[in-house]
Amino acid sequence: MLTKFQVPRIVTTMNNIFKIRKSERWLALAALLIFAALNALLFVKYGKGFLHGAKGGFWLIFHNHFQVSGYDVWSLIFMSNEKIYFEITRHPFFAIILFPFYWLNQWLMPATGVNFAMIFMALLLLVAAFYSFIFLYRVFREVLEMKAFDSLLLTLFFYGCGSVMTAVMVPDHFCWSVFLLTMTLYLSGMAFKRRRQLPTWVLSLLALFTGGVTLNNIAKTWLSGWFVNGRKFWRVKSLLAVVVLPCVLFAASCLWQIKTIQEPQSVVDKRIGEKTIAKHPEMKKNIAKHNQWMKTVRHKPITDKPFLNWIDTTTPKGESIVENLFGESIQLHTTHTLGDMCVDRPMIVKYDYWFNYFVEAVIVLLFFLGIFFGVSSGSKFYWMCLSWFGLDMFLHLVLGFGLNEVYIMGPHWLFFIPISVAYMFRRLSAKPQCALRVLLTLLTLYLWTYNGALLTNYMLN
Repeated sequence: MLTKFQVPRIVTTMNNIFKIRKSERWLALAALLIFAALNALLFVKYGKGFLHGAKGGFWLIFHNHFQVSGYDVWSLIFMSNEKIYFEITRHPFFAIILFPFYWLNQWLMPATGVNFAMIFMALLLLVAAFYSFIFLYRVFREVLEMKAFDSLLLTLFFYGCGSVMTAVMVPDHFCWSVFLLTMTLYLSGMAFKRRRQLPTWVLSLLALFTGGVTLNNIAKTWLSGWFVNGRKFWRVKSLLAVVVLPCVLFAASCLWQIKTIQEPQSVVDKRIGEKTIAKHPEMKKNIAKHNQWMKTVRHKPITDKPFLNWIDTTTPKGESIVENLFGESIQLHTTHTLGDMCVDRPMIVKYDYWFNYFVEAVIVLLFFLGIFFGVSSGSKFYWMCLSWFGLDMFLHLVLGFGLNEVYIMGPHWLFFIPISVAYMFRRLSAKPQCALRVLLTLLTLYLWTYNGALLTNYMLN
């Protein structure tokens, strides 16, 4: 039970988690500059077309020109004209968070002739990427008590992964998810370390935002509450605040957005589509041709109903694990680089060089060795992380949720690889530890060079 002396210290910790400490300032500055440079690349490729303060036609401006892997540009369209094209039931608070920027953009756009949607999203991504870097570094440095160099190395390994490097710059929700998940990891880890519980109000806020941005991530907050608070998580007060309240708010938010925004919008969009096809009859043939092509490359869901339409029963799991789950998520492919499966990318793309498979095999081997050391350590924090990873693998590999595009989901779970390797670090003696450090340094340098070069070339081409 929390004593009257413990509560203020936990509240103080919550108040100070966003404060950059003196020992973190230089690496924080370096991280900020790197993330700013990555976002600048997106402006080089798309800024000329996306910054125009047009009166309409934002679907044509954004959707018809943006292609970065399977990531969506719905946030920019929403901040431009309040139209919602993402699945509200999967992202119930996404539009709610963006509303202030939509209103500000509506005031600035007519006055300046500039659409600030891309600028606003870049700033939001910069903040999310920056603090997720800080929180993950602290997980290694403070929770796992790694050396400063090793903590930085493991953090850089995560951000060198292809899907993570891409997520910090594309106008989608994935970077926000990384920020919220790493914050949850850090708070949970510090609670374990200090042998304290997470206050119910903290868990409630985490559940609201993790689930509000990406619904399935709320289960990770619930798992954290269970592991950290134990049986007290199942008390009525806790369940009402952490489980019931977020779900009620999500339902209310979804209903409001569907009734006031999406349904009226669909009527208008249908009318515009009919007029456009009437003026350009060839569009109907092109749309039918594209839809037919999509049927040949996309998975076949078990049903078209919400949520269930993402459950995949046809994508080959073996190839997807090799080429997508542990492949594209970590190393981008040189063929169809950052291609969109809804446009021209095949479901399965193979690497051109054997070296890519060798690197993948080394990383997977380190990962599973790390799991062995983590499990054998008996650490509750590690078991909590393992439960998160198990949840993602159950969704993707057992249910087939988003399996055909599983590589863009990497930011939700890839941090578990360096966390597992960290547990191996902690158990090894000096010489094997030094060898592992050298190997991890080479892998990290390779990932940043390889993925960075492909990403830069794509954005500058």
